[in-house]
Amino acid sequence: MKKIILIFLSLFLSCSQDQSLSFSSLFKDHMVLQQDEYVSVWGQAKPGSQITLETDWGEKKIITTKENGEWKTQIKTLKADLKPHELSIKSSASKIIIKDILFGEVWFASGQSNMGWQMGNKITEVEGAKDEIKAANFDKIRYFRATGNDSFTPKKTVNGSWKVCSPETVSEFSAVAYYYAKELFNNLQVPIGIIHGTWRMGHPAEAYAMPELLEKVKGFEKINERIKISLDPNTPYNMWLSSHSYVELNQLINGDDNTIYFSDENKKFIQNKYDDSNWEILSLKDVNEKFSLENEFDGVVWLRQTFDYQKNQIVDLEFEIGEVNEFFDIFINGKFVNRRKGYGKFERRFIIPDDILNQGVNTIAIRVADMYGDGGLPEDEDRGIYHKDKKIFSFLDKWKVRFTSWKTNNLLYNLSEGFDEIIFPSKLRIPREGSKPTMLYNSLISPISPYSLKGFIWYQGENNVTRYENYRSTFLSVIKTYRKKWGNEKLPFYYVQIAPHEYANRRNQASGEFAANLRDQQRLTLSEKNVGMAVTMDIGDSLDIHPKIKKPVGERLALWALAKDYGYDKLTHSGPLFKAVNFIKGKAIISFDHTGSGLHTTNKKLKYFEIAGKDKIFQTANAEIKGDKVIAWSKKVPLPLYVRYGWKNFLTPNFFNKEGLPASSFSSINNL
Repeated sequence: MKKIILIFLSLFLSCSQDQSLSFSSLFKDHMVLQQDEYVSVWGQAKPGSQITLETDWGEKKIITTKENGEWKTQIKTLKADLKPHELSIKSSASKIIIKDILFGEVWFASGQSNMGWQMGNKITEVEGAKDEIKAANFDKIRYFRATGNDSFTPKKTVNGSWKVCSPETVSEFSAVAYYYAKELFNNLQVPIGIIHGTWRMGHPAEAYAMPELLEKVKGFEKINERIKISLDPNTPYNMWLSSHSYVELNQLINGDDNTIYFSDENKKFIQNKYDDSNWEILSLKDVNEKFSLENEFDGVVWLRQTFDYQKNQIVDLEFEIGEVNEFFDIFINGKFVNRRKGYGKFERRFIIPDDILNQGVNTIAIRVADMYGDGGLPEDEDRGIYHKDKKIFSFLDKWKVRFTSWKTNNLLYNLSEGFDEIIFPSKLRIPREGSKPTMLYNSLISPISPYSLKGFIWYQGENNVTRYENYRSTFLSVIKTYRKKWGNEKLPFYYVQIAPHEYANRRNQASGEFAANLRDQQRLTLSEKNVGMAVTMDIGDSLDIHPKIKKPVGERLALWALAKDYGYDKLTHSGPLFKAVNFIKGKAIISFDHTGSGLHTTNKKLKYFEIAGKDKIFQTANAEIKGDKVIAWSKKVPLPLYVRYGWKNFLTPNFFNKEGLPASSFSSINNL
């Protein structure tokens, strides 16, 4: 009888509790609140009800919720005291307590994959991470990784939790944000909170901008009309989506050797005896055209080919995939050979297990998955089978082909009839993907923005290099978006200039200058108030767009914050930045800001300076340091009018100040 009474009592108590009472998802144990500030606190409760908010430092608020159940108030925080505090809300039936709250400095980190690169990343390991992780006992550094869902309209919540920095948790931290927080903490000795809003990979700047600011940028004038079209459920495209099944992208991109099949039928594609008689027969050129940007197709294609292998050599063989920019899974005779496991570097050539290849008829099946831009399997003479570095077999140009999935709205929609069943959307429609205009503003910036903070750090630009012409105006729309949403036009915004990288295959060029152009767009953004740029000219990687060197990136961002926001006025916080140039007797006399205790070259001869005359054709220049200036000249340009430095996608510069901070690339043409 007592047991029955207890059960009924438990049910009664659970039913009487206010299940709607909550804080915003940002308010959780271990959080950091901006110190000595009136900070916003908000959440949900029963509509029209009265709730009480209390703190253990003496704040108390009685709040009546709105008709939709929302509530919001402000409380005053204390100066950082390194002590844990508590915050609670209480309704007539429930109470929620948040514990281990610290007062300190809160910064919002965002951008794209180089900001998102985690300390424990296994694809491109962060330099020095193993030792750093072991020693990362900083319980006053806290980290909130925000995630959400792609959205055409502003959201109100994000997912995530606050992590206390330790060897057990720091692997999940953004490496750049961690080193930034550590540098601030070591100098300020106050708690540091990082809210990290970089979501997935490959985000262009415009994804973070609000529509009303982005529409002022060339190329985005119709953004509101495009959003309206995207939301209309009666367009042929949206109706097509509603009638097709899909799978999540993460079912395709997993970091191991297990191929995830999207259907039982797909599993049969690797088998020798599979009947592919109804598949298309296409050349690789034809396949690649399907993936071209004009066709707006990203997705998955299977390629099959039966080949007669008459070589005696069937062991100690290697397979060369050749040029490929996509994810791939390779099978021979129904057995797994290799696959690309994730973003970043991967091996083009790999061992074929000895028990796979037969002397005689064999079947190869390749799944190619394109996630962005042009795709397919480029024609490549290196592709084939090798023995002791000698190519002994090439495949035919014609393949049996089946398109099985279409990537749209950041999902993979299944194709039962192949490519021709797709209904492509209006050119004005915006895909529901985090990489598209305003998407991350809606899903991350809007819901986070009421949270009080000190400022912003940003690392982005790689996904805008081929559209560098409008990057500055696009980037400014992001900066203005952040400041408008947080209600303070003076909030500091410190960003990373993209590191040198070769950017091969962009715009179908083996090399180029578009990265240099984008770096200069970032440099020119320094004319905006309360911004700063961490230069990374010395840490680039020609082959990997994700440089493994992250520590100096975070530390250089922190130099700007320390100098501009925390009273370290005498601190040299940047490498040399172009200031002006005068031309005297055929020589360029170049002056710089942020020379520190002097200009410096790591060897005798400065590299990468060029000058040009009125034809604007630049020639390599001799260059030398004279005091706080650089003198550049060339016999090929007797009457120079322009000078530039570091004007390449990738380079290894030797121009710094004596504090070891690298000079930014620049072109004086852009300063006119």
